[in-house]
Amino acid sequence: MLHLITRFFNLLLSYTQAAKQSAALCFGLLLPVSIQAATLPEFNATFAVDAFDIKLGTSSQTLRCVDQECVLTATAKPSGLASLFIKETTEENIRLKQTDQQLTWQSYLKKTITRDSVKTVHFAKTQENPPQVHYVEKDRFWPLQNRLYDMVSIAYALQFYRLNQQPLTGFHLQDTGYQAALDIKLVKPDDVLELADLKTKIDAEQYRFETSKAKVKIWLLPRYDYFPGRIDVYNIESEKTITLLLEEPPKPL
Repeated sequence: MLHLITRFFNLLLSYTQAAKQSAALCFGLLLPVSIQAATLPEFNATFAVDAFDIKLGTSSQTLRCVDQECVLTATAKPSGLASLFIKETTEENIRLKQTDQQLTWQSYLKKTITRDSVKTVHFAKTQENPPQVHYVEKDRFWPLQNRLYDMVSIAYALQFYRLNQQPLTGFHLQDTGYQAALDIKLVKPDDVLELADLKTKIDAEQYRFETSKAKVKIWLLPRYDYFPGRIDVYNIESEKTITLLLEEPPKPL
């Protein structure tokens, strides 16, 4: 009899422990899963700049960050035959703030440098409440939108939000003469992009948006954290397209 009672209590104890483990497992499954936010990696990259199917030059682009403060730099120079006719270099510096939830635009400065002059285009976020976008050279103002970017940083903004699996909605584009709300559409989720070396092919996602001034296509590369591999900007008034095509995969810093 004592043997049977001992066996009964051992079975009861085993059943109780198993029930506790099962309950703990079920509770764990009900808890929300924590998703680690992704940040844009620092990089160096070079794009071929084409128009009329002719290479005009290159755009060297770099992203560097200290804590949450990032600087995106793009330097465009003519090359080959184009350097005989184009005698200017452009340098663009965009300041961005990168957090777990968003990539926030801070300022944009473009310098167009020739042998005789330096011309600037400067946009900056004001310190007012609410803050505005100030076009310094023309002393013009626009409202500061939540997801507002210039023509250079918009591609990396798409990369950031695609990398973090956030919807690509609510974007605005800031240019010298206007600010425009964007309707960004994924038009080819299974595209293939050939890089400027004419031998490297990478799976890509193609996105499009347009304003009253331009039609833009951007190819993101999932294999490289959705890095922009190609950007086409079609100017509606001049009916001309400028293409930036990645020469080789970006190099992490």
